[in-house]
Amino acid sequence: MSTAPVSLLIGSRPSAPPAGHTVGGKAAGLYQLRKLGLAVPEFVVIPAEVFDPLLAGLGTDAAGLDARRAALLAGALPAAIQAGLAGVLAEWDNAAVAVRSSVADEDGAHAAFPGLMDSVLGVRGRAAVLAAVARCAASAYSERALAYRRQRGLGLAARPAVVVQRQVAAAAAGVLFTTFPEFPEEMAVHAVWGLGEGLVGGALEPDEFYIDKQTRRETHRKIALKTQQVQPRPDAAPGLVPVPAARRAQACLSTKTLAELRQAGAFLEDLLGGPQDVEFVVDEDEQLWLVQTRPITQAIPKVVVYDNANIQESYCGVTTPLTFSFAQRAYATVYRQTMRTLGLPAATIAAHEPVLTQLLGLVRGRVYYNINNWYRGLRLLPAFRQNKADLERMMGLEAPVDFVQSHAKTLPERLRLLPRLALNLARLLLAFARLPRQVAAFQQRFEGEYQRFYRLPLADLTAPALLAERARLDTALLDRWTTPIVNDFRVMMANGTVARRLRRAGLADPDEFLSRYYAAANAELASARPAHAMQAIARRAQAEYPQLVPQLRQLPPDLPAQLRRMAPALHGAIEAYLAQYGDRSIGELKLETETMRTDELLFYKYLRNYFGEDSTDDSATVGSGAAGFAATVPTGAGSLHEAAAAELQTLLRGHSTFFARQVWGSLRQLQQALARREELRLDRTRLFGMYRSLYRALGQRLVESGALRAPLDVFYLTETEIAAAARETGAAIETGVAIKAEATSINPWPALVASRRAEFARYRTETVPGRVSLPSRAATAPLAADAAALAAGTLRGTGCYPGRVSGEVILIAEPGDSLAVAGRIVAASRTDPGWAALFPTCRGVLIERGSALSHSVILLRELGIPTIINIPNLCQRLRSGQPLTMDGASGEIISEADGVASDDRGPAQPAGQVASCAGE
Repeated sequence: MSTAPVSLLIGSRPSAPPAGHTVGGKAAGLYQLRKLGLAVPEFVVIPAEVFDPLLAGLGTDAAGLDARRAALLAGALPAAIQAGLAGVLAEWDNAAVAVRSSVADEDGAHAAFPGLMDSVLGVRGRAAVLAAVARCAASAYSERALAYRRQRGLGLAARPAVVVQRQVAAAAAGVLFTTFPEFPEEMAVHAVWGLGEGLVGGALEPDEFYIDKQTRRETHRKIALKTQQVQPRPDAAPGLVPVPAARRAQACLSTKTLAELRQAGAFLEDLLGGPQDVEFVVDEDEQLWLVQTRPITQAIPKVVVYDNANIQESYCGVTTPLTFSFAQRAYATVYRQTMRTLGLPAATIAAHEPVLTQLLGLVRGRVYYNINNWYRGLRLLPAFRQNKADLERMMGLEAPVDFVQSHAKTLPERLRLLPRLALNLARLLLAFARLPRQVAAFQQRFEGEYQRFYRLPLADLTAPALLAERARLDTALLDRWTTPIVNDFRVMMANGTVARRLRRAGLADPDEFLSRYYAAANAELASARPAHAMQAIARRAQAEYPQLVPQLRQLPPDLPAQLRRMAPALHGAIEAYLAQYGDRSIGELKLETETMRTDELLFYKYLRNYFGEDSTDDSATVGSGAAGFAATVPTGAGSLHEAAAAELQTLLRGHSTFFARQVWGSLRQLQQALARREELRLDRTRLFGMYRSLYRALGQRLVESGALRAPLDVFYLTETEIAAAARETGAAIETGVAIKAEATSINPWPALVASRRAEFARYRTETVPGRVSLPSRAATAPLAADAAALAAGTLRGTGCYPGRVSGEVILIAEPGDSLAVAGRIVAASRTDPGWAALFPTCRGVLIERGSALSHSVILLRELGIPTIINIPNLCQRLRSGQPLTMDGASGEIISEADGVASDDRGPAQPAGQVASCAGE
């Protein structure tokens, strides 16, 4: 070894080791940290080439491995290396150093050797340092290191290098995972008082800090009671010593240090191309030092984000397997059509099949968007970032998801893709231009199929005939649903364009402006027509059949039969209403929902709200002697629109005439697209109504054949399972095999239904968040600041229509709840167009989560009803019957003293009777 040159003692000042020198993974990480300008304690490296002569000629069988370990322990470093090392120690004032192994294949992307080779801390003096170097080099052949090599399939001929590093006087030390494998949306920081050996060795319980990688905020922490720490000791190796009493319950890292770690972690992960395991030390002056970085070798699962955003308007609360399977198939079908419309190659569409079939997810019985897959679909269009922002606005996402990004393309890649992307965009713009004509043709075709379907004798059709009718619906309507989807894209892009232009014009809050600007749209939206038609029926009943009004208020079970006998003309008008709007109900896209078509008495529950006493609301009344009906056009809506238009006109004076025309034109285009969307949403409701009728009839057939115990059990099977059950029972009937409604090898469906009923009943007792990430974070206590805000009882959301009203709350989750909304403030987790008939007589509406441009909010603005959306914890904080005041302009909600609200509009629900707002 005496021939080894002094140059093989490599210092830390170079940004990288000289070529041809093997420094090992740990040392390579130190050089990277140094090169990136981060604070790293001074170090030198004894490369593997110094130790190679000791290992020359030794084998890797059992005897050879023992000989390698012995040679490294006994071998002396070359004199020149020893001299150079002595000089470095003198430069460092003979301070304590840390000696660490750094094997050639250590700390790689697939093999980290975590804690398997020796490190020696608090080493002082030349002789002790040389002994520590030999020990660390020999640890490359320890039993645990060799076992790890065998497990990982690595060669047994290790080539050790050794790092000698100036040791920082540690006040605290720890480990930073730039991506926490158990919850990849967070960084994890674990730290202890003193040296980090107590943490990495598992002797001490650390403080734990978790930081959201997207928001960069600390999400939660766990502070340990730290009674001991590892510190240097006089004339002895570092060991456990007591922590001063004042520090034992104190966090060992300050806010400043955590911020520096967060910044360093993001920096390292970005520049080094992947998640890093970083060891650090903090000195008494609160200087942060990084002493190691290496790739995290543990498999990190891909994060899948599910967000129910505005999809909960359609599928509020727990949704049955049948509805979810149908919705999942419907989404895949219509977006597959859209891809074909854009002219995407068949191979591209096929490659995206896993995306299309997983646009939705079912989590604890609730329907969510699979956000990852929606973003992946957007990458097929030009301008991913802009479309992503527009999609997030339309979905009502409270926070974006940024780990799904468009691939950063090189210039040649962009040039190759440009013709296809330009063609896709041209096709989309052409589809936008054709929308008025296409919508008219679509609605004509839909109306023909709708009328044909309801002439069918569904109650008399066999199961195979019903399945054939389902196939016809698929072919005639569902498989030709491109027009509504193209219009949804038009709304999304127009909404984004309007928002960007309004901000450029000088409006800080485009959503608030649009709430006012569209408050008095001239054209009546389709979503309002059911409410207006019901108002007309109520006026007619009160004017022509006043003697029936008490019956209409009391809702006897035989009310439909009474009306058919006593007022056939009025009942005929009701039947016409049900034929047109009978599917429009709360939760109308959930196939298991009872609608006015399936339960006529539900219509009268809605209608009853129009027979209250005279209203004191600010809205105008309509009809002759029919007090209490909300006006079709809200009082003051015109002035809101005019004021908003005047405000925009003033702002546009500072811009060019061309830009002003762009702004006004985009506002008109958005209004037209929104109006078309409301028309098409009514057709969607009626389409789901047809599938609902089919599946209810199939449920009856399966009961008659013995496959199910009850018709409504059908909702606890998926579409595929229902088809299989129908085919099996049909085959059994043909062969004369009797099927009993009990679990057997022939008939497994009753047992499956029973199991799912129990499972979904359990889900109804659970509260789930609006966003779920998988893998999910373990339940933790909230930060003190968040807990204090929750305890303070603050209720505030986003105002969507101005007006300050007071009254008692009624919480509504499903059609079976009390629908006595007249004169009350409606509170719900979500709303959908089926609520239209309830809105006109209520004082105000509170929605836990929603979008300012959702169809429900558009309708509420048209009706002039004060509305607040996006109110955190709304349904957990309010009770039916609780009096409060809401301000639709400021979004403020003031809860008054609990108790029965004094109101003469009908019987109030007693305070304390809590309704579930989960929509079960």
